[in-house]
This record gives sequence, C-alpha cells and structure tokens, in this order.
Amino acid sequence: MARRKFRNLLLAAGMALMPFGLRAADTQASWTARLGQLAKPAADEIVFTAVGDAIWNRPISATKDPRLQSLFEVMRTSDLAFLNFEQVLADSGYPTVKDIAKADPSIISEFTWAGVDLVSTANNHAMDFGPSGLETTRKVLTGAGIAFTGAGVNVAQAIKPVVIEKKGLKVALVALLVSPQFPQIGTAAEDNAPGVAPIHGAQIRQPDGKVVFAPWEQDVARMQAAIAEARKTADLVAVSLHIHWGGLEEIDATGKQLITHAAIDAGADIVLGHGPHVVNGIEHYKNKPIFYSIGNFVYQFNLDHYALFPSTQDVIKRLQSDKRQYAATMARIILSRTGQFRRIEILPVGLTDAGDPHFEADARAEDTLTRLTRLSAALGTTIRRENWYATVDLPK
Repeated sequence: MARRKFRNLLLAAGMALMPFGLRAADTQASWTARLGQLAKPAADEIVFTAVGDAIWNRPISATKDPRLQSLFEVMRTSDLAFLNFEQVLADSGYPTVKDIAKADPSIISEFTWAGVDLVSTANNHAMDFGPSGLETTRKVLTGAGIAFTGAGVNVAQAIKPVVIEKKGLKVALVALLVSPQFPQIGTAAEDNAPGVAPIHGAQIRQPDGKVVFAPWEQDVARMQAAIAEARKTADLVAVSLHIHWGGLEEIDATGKQLITHAAIDAGADIVLGHGPHVVNGIEHYKNKPIFYSIGNFVYQFNLDHYALFPSTQDVIKRLQSDKRQYAATMARIILSRTGQFRRIEILPVGLTDAGDPHFEADARAEDTLTRLTRLSAALGTTIRRENWYATVDLPK
C-alpha cells in the first residue's frame, strides 16, 4: 500500500518513474546528447568498436535502461564490432566439472541484435561442454553470420585467421588463450585434438636468480606465423589475447609484454586483450595500440544454475564480490580506409549486479577512467578526458 501511494505521489507530481539505479539525469534524451558528443566519422572512415568478455545467457535487448540501449546503439551503428565470446552454446551433451559458462543456442539472437560481427572463441570456457559443445557453438555462430576464430577441431583450425570486410577494409583476426596454467585453465588444441589456440607458459630462472613465467617459444612462433599469413590479404590485423597470466595489473616483460610485442613484431596492427575481467592499461608499441584488458562486457552468472557444482558456486561468489569486475570500457576506434588509426575513444561501461552492461557518466565512470589513466601512464600512454568519456593520445 505504501509503495502504491509513493508511486501515485510521483505521478501526481509529473515525475517519470526510473528503473532502480538510474539517476534522474539518465533519460534517453540525456544519453542521446552524450552520444552526440562522440566524434563523427568521415564518409571514408570506418568505426571499429571492441568490448571484452561476454558471458551472456539471459536476454537484455528489451531492457528500458537508456544507458544500456545507448551502449548497444554505439555498437550497432559501428561498422565492425568485436567481443570475446566467453561461453559455449549447447542444448545437449555433458559439462566438464568446472566453472561452466553455457547458454542455450537461442541466445545468439541477442548477439545479432547487438550488432556483433567478429568474436574470439579462444578462452577458458570454449570447451566447457567438450567437443560437441564447441561444434554447436561454431555452427550457431556461422549460422548467425558472426565471424570467429580461436578454437577448433585441431590447432591448425584454431589458429587460422578469419577475415571480414567492412566498407572495403579487410580486417583479419587471430585469437589465442594465454596462460601458464594449461590444462587447469583451459583445453589447448593439438595437432589431432580439439581446443583453443594456446600460448603456454613455463617457469624460468633469470641470470639474477629471479624465477618468472615465460611463454613457450613454439606457441609464440605459431602465433607469429598466423599473423604473417593474415598480413598477406588483410589491411588491418587484430590479435585477440585472452590473458590469464600473473597479477591483474602486472605487465611483465617476460610474459604479457613479450607476447603482445611479438604479435606487433609479426605484423599485427592492434592487440585486444581481455580475460582478467578488470580494466588494464593501454600501451603503444611501434605506434600500434595494445589493450592489455578491455574488461568485462556481459557477466551473467546465476548461482541456481550451479546447484550440482558447489565448488563452482564458491568461485562465482568470489568473482562477484570483486567490484572491479563490474567496471569496464568500450574502445571506439576510427580508422581510415587503409586501416590507419585516426582516433581512439574510451567509453566507460558499468555492469549491474546481474551482470548487464550500460554506459556510465558519473562517479563510477570517473573511477574507471582514472584507473585506466594511471595504468596507461605507466606504459607511456596518455589518456585525456573528453566530456563523459576519454581519448587515447596517438603516437606522432
């Protein structure tokens, strides 16, 4: 009764009822105005948007939150949209006993609604339902017209570049899972076994006695060969790295940095990192941008789905308790028709407690951009505030 009375008082005062968590300023008109502040690409330029990890098993397209709808408007109106497809699609088969990220194949309609064109399947959840789950995932993505790479029936298929053309620009993607924790963290594809394109790691002792992790040389060489192959036909080569390696903020010269620099040395134009589920810094190496972690994108875990896996419930509770994992970014990149970087915008993203994404323009946005600015400065990159978002200084 009290709730109904409060609602009637609001209506009588002419106040719009806002979804829980929204401010009065978060109207569709206010967000339309904010989107109008983003750079307008020229007719001969291409807009490439990139977001991070998507664990997406529940529809959100009908959500009325203008912050969410504005986020997906930016994705849909770009020429090319990328994300890490961190889940398996399956309607039959058996799960592995681990922290499973599974969705029904029907969820693919949300990805097409969102305007997703290009995804990585090289992550620690690609094999959560075994080979049959991977095959279903590949078939559903193909049927939806979404280009993908990173996992396959063998390592040759997993590492093979995929090429997509937008407005005359040919973009190639090479995707890998980077971790010194195989096989605990994921299933590496082999010559005659399914899985993801891997970069393993091993402990080495440096001359000063310090023990560090370093990548397997043969895995790095395989990545570089795939990049060189993509370079033959593509105008822009992107490398997606799902990174489960060391400290969340640590950019170790023997591990993460060595791998990303090796990708650029082989001919990559941009590295899109994700996996830690938190935002990390941006580096320019040989004038090419490296995103060490874009952050989460959709992060939908329902504990009820894991009743038969108590240990997995514990993992999910721990992940959900880290609020850094509910702050993310979207990279909006403007390219020339030949793949040259014209502008990089960083749009702050927040996630609800249920794991649904939306743009931010308040204190949470400030926190995210401040963190990104600090971590990028350590890598020699300047981030500048532009109204509610930020831009990345490009090398001269």
